[in-house]
Amino acid sequence: MHIGPFLFGTVCVVFFFLLQFLFKAGSEIFGKGLDPWVITKLIAYNLAWMLVLAVPLGVLVASLMAYGKLSGSNELTIIKSAGGSALRAMMPGMLGGLTLFIGLFLFNDRILPETNHTAMVMLLDIRQVQPTLAIEPGQLITLQGYSILARKVDRARNTLYDVTIYTQNGEQMNTITARTAELVFNQDYSRLLMTLRDGEIHQLDRRNTARFTRLSFAEHQVVVAATGFNLGSTDPNSVGRTDRTMNIQQMRARADSAEARANRVATRRDSLLMEFTLRVMEFGAGALNPLSSDPGASQKMLETATLKGQIESEQSVVTQHLKESDQYWVEIHKKYSIPAACLVFMLVGAPLGIVVRRGNFGVSAAITLGFFVIYWACLVTGEKLADRGALPPAVAMWMADAIIGAIGLYLTILVSRETVTLTFEFNRLRRLFRKKAMKT
Repeated sequence: MHIGPFLFGTVCVVFFFLLQFLFKAGSEIFGKGLDPWVITKLIAYNLAWMLVLAVPLGVLVASLMAYGKLSGSNELTIIKSAGGSALRAMMPGMLGGLTLFIGLFLFNDRILPETNHTAMVMLLDIRQVQPTLAIEPGQLITLQGYSILARKVDRARNTLYDVTIYTQNGEQMNTITARTAELVFNQDYSRLLMTLRDGEIHQLDRRNTARFTRLSFAEHQVVVAATGFNLGSTDPNSVGRTDRTMNIQQMRARADSAEARANRVATRRDSLLMEFTLRVMEFGAGALNPLSSDPGASQKMLETATLKGQIESEQSVVTQHLKESDQYWVEIHKKYSIPAACLVFMLVGAPLGIVVRRGNFGVSAAITLGFFVIYWACLVTGEKLADRGALPPAVAMWMADAIIGAIGLYLTILVSRETVTLTFEFNRLRRLFRKKAMKT
């Protein structure tokens, strides 16, 4: 009873995230002449993070529908009459949630970082393989000694409009203007061929400004070395990893390193603070007063102010290192908290399905959406607060699981005591809203 709803719910959530991804990245991967197999692989690698977020929601849909059908068809009543209990009927679902938690955690720690890293490298290559992807309208870019400015860019046709190209050959400065420029790579992507049409070439000698040459052309070709622009040329090991592309062991090492740097800087800060305190106690407040008659007061005040500035600078460095450490710890706890949502949502879905007594997809989807909004809001808010240092990373990342888990535990206690029942009478609600509409 769980397998079908679980697969259906998971696929629906993955499809939602996939649409969101295609909406954001579609302009970079579609309509660029890329091989369909390359696009397919990029989407497949991005499905990994979607799956991590979708599986817990699939568990919630499955538990709501399975236990809702079990309760709605009075099979739970039969179980109770045979000496069983609702709590015991929930145990197979909790065992399934535990199994998914372990599997999703291993996937989240060992496979997801690699797929995220590979997808990031592929996006870098895709941005390079199209010659116009790196060119933005109205912005000057430099490519192998050529500074290129285009007022309009047609990425579908790899064509630039109202182009100005600046280059320098020794003491000779060249400025090329053209109405259009068509960009294309040669077969091995080692050369970028720019075919310019309807333009002029201005040549100026920097040593002798009187020597100026102006040439008009109907068609002119510029060849630019473009080594490294071929798809797949980027070495994955040369691309730095972020917290989203590291496993727990790698992030723990980075976090410990940042904390060690913070401790070293904090030691220097404490030493400077002690020196500052002793200086103030030795010279007194009068020596630090700029209006003091003491001839050495100004020098003392300057030295003390410098010392205070050093202390503030060291404190900002400590804060920066601790913030970096917290960012890694946020991702470490997220590796655990998101898979743990499988257990949490099973703990919520099973008793809620029993008390609602409705096993259809409409009710399950509505309840799932509500809990998803609560869970996602807590997760995102907690992550932002942890990044700002307002909450410890552990509290921020486990806050969503704690809130949803507390609701699930409360519902489980009520179900085990058989003290709560919920029914959804949609026809009655429809008639109620219809009457209110008629009154208004």
